[in-house]
Amino acid sequence: MYYQFNYYCESNRLKQQIEVDIQMVYIIIVLTYPPHLADEVGKTYIEAMGKVPDDRAIAKPTIRAAVEATMEGMKVTAIYDVKAGKIREALDLTSNRMLIFAKIKGLRYSLNTAYNATEAMGLLGMTAPE
Repeated sequence: MYYQFNYYCESNRLKQQIEVDIQMVYIIIVLTYPPHLADEVGKTYIEAMGKVPDDRAIAKPTIRAAVEATMEGMKVTAIYDVKAGKIREALDLTSNRMLIFAKIKGLRYSLNTAYNATEAMGLLGMTAPE
């Protein structure tokens, strides 16, 4: 999948346009909810994984669920390593799964993408060290 980026570098006032082939992307999901909803969230997780299971041909779970107790409530982070050329399919799969969680009043979530170091450095026209 090709993306086109414009960036502005303040230090040398350079505006440059780059076209790169994005291949290595992570999907990061963060859920937060009050502790009293833990049982409902757990049951919904089992339901969601049954209805919309992982597809390793699209994305591999790097961190399936890292659970924290915070001052604001429970926080769960999941990270998926998306296969090359499968970002659209991975976002569709993840979005469909997260819609199942959306019915829980008091639960909030974010779904974001992030580049790995190789892709991020490539956006700047650089090569990441090995």
